[in-house]
Order: sequence, then structure tokens, then C-alpha cells
Amino acid sequence: MTKDRQSTGTSTPTKESVGFARSARSTRLRSRLQEYWDAFEVDWETTTQKGTAESSARLRAASFVPEGSRILDVACGLGTNSVCLGPRGEYFGTDIALNFLRHAPGGNLRLACSDGEALPFAAETFDAVISTYALEHCVEPVRFLREMHRVARRGGRIILLGPAWDFPFWYPNALLSKSGSFLWRAGYAARRAAGQLRAMLGGASPFMIIDEPDALTRPFVYDSDAVYVVWTYEVIRLMKEWGCRLIVAEADTPLLGENVLVRFGKRLLMKLPPYRFAGSTVLMVFEK
Repeated sequence: MTKDRQSTGTSTPTKESVGFARSARSTRLRSRLQEYWDAFEVDWETTTQKGTAESSARLRAASFVPEGSRILDVACGLGTNSVCLGPRGEYFGTDIALNFLRHAPGGNLRLACSDGEALPFAAETFDAVISTYALEHCVEPVRFLREMHRVARRGGRIILLGPAWDFPFWYPNALLSKSGSFLWRAGYAARRAAGQLRAMLGGASPFMIIDEPDALTRPFVYDSDAVYVVWTYEVIRLMKEWGCRLIVAEADTPLLGENVLVRFGKRLLMKLPPYRFAGSTVLMVFEK
């Protein structure tokens, strides 16, 4: 410690100390979310029906899994995907929440309680690695994606399906309690736009994380436990950096709104690469 630091009683944060603080914050958030999910009470029959209602999107995602594959479903929840993935090969599922795995449908499903950011499998074990409606719940999405990439074999498929909030002014229900303030919305959009612009100019991708999602303090609504504000562009960019080839990227509903001017503005933004796949639910398929 230098003399002037001793005299003032302060020190300049180092890269290591900042990294440690971020890691400690992530650990706390992950622990809180796991406790929340393990204590989550829900009408499990309704939850299963919801999975059935989304079957068209799940079937579309499953169609990119070659028949006869060894398949890993990361953050599988109730194992809903096993219905459409089981016939396509040998199905394995993992989830961090025992609460969900215990309520998985009967049968001979091979399920394991495991954090998607630290999968208990050797490298290049699976022909297809899929995750649906889960990436947005990852405290460290880069680690989650890296693990999916690691356990997929060379030439295998990596499939992601779920919500995205590509436009800088879009936000998940995890921030709904704050959205009533115009100043908050303006500040949020400005911060996201700045981070996205830096990434577009070659800087690091923001991978924005919500430290205090509404679900931890307020009554649950859909995706109020989301912590990663998914931006399709940065996910695709990262996977390409790791040598993956993008096969498919498509959104189901563009969410343009009813206002003519708003629709026109969003259509203009969607002509830009960072917002090309903006929509409600996005499917991304990569080949390693």
C-alpha cells in the first residue's frame, strides 16, 4: 500500500477486487434464486398445461435435433421438453431446482440436479444441447452458454428458445415495479443503449443482470424472476466467437404495437443487425 493511500484510508479498486465483488454478488443472487425456486408453490398441473400450450415453439426447437441424438436439456424444469425430444434420441435433463425435478412427469426420465453454469458432464458428450425458457434466469449467462458449448460434440447442435428484450427500452417483468416512473424508464433505456452501442463498436457485450428481480420481494408474475435481460445480438456474437455457426434465428411475434409511428420506428430499428431478431420469443440454433 502506498503512503498516500495509508494517509487517506482509501484504496483504488483493482481488477481482481472488482471481479471478486462481482463474483460474490452473483453467488448471493444465485443462492437467493435457488431458495426461491425450491420453495416455489404452484399448481403443477397448470404449469404442465402451460408447457403444452407452448408446444408449437418447443416442437419447432426440437425439430433441429437430429434423430438418434444423445440430448441434454439444460435447466429442464419439469422435463416438459422430454415429450418432444424423447422420440428423437436419448434424453437427459438437468435443473438447479429439486422442487421442479420432483414434480416431473412419471416415466424413465434421466434427470439430475445441477447448476447449468457447471454441468457434471465431460466435454463433447452430447449431439444436441438445448435450453428453453431458461437463459433469462441465468445469473452468469456467459458461463451458462460456455457450458452448453463445452458439452456439445464437434458438429453438434446448441439450441436456445426463450424471451428476449432486444430493444433498449424493453424490460422483463422482473423490473415491472420500477417501470411506473418515466425517469427510471428513460435512464434504463439510456444505459442499455449505451452498452449496446459499445458492443456494436467492438467493445464488450453488456450481458445486463438484474440484481433485485421483483419475484424476490413481490407476488409472482411471469418472468418476474428473470435476471438476464437477453439481447439476441450479444448471444449470437458470443457463440460465433467460440466458432459456432448460426443455423437459425427467428422471432415468433415482433411486438410492434398498435401505434403507427411506434410500429414504423420499430421496423426501422429492426433493419439494424443488433435488432434484426427482436420479438417476443426467439429461437436460436447453432452448430458447433
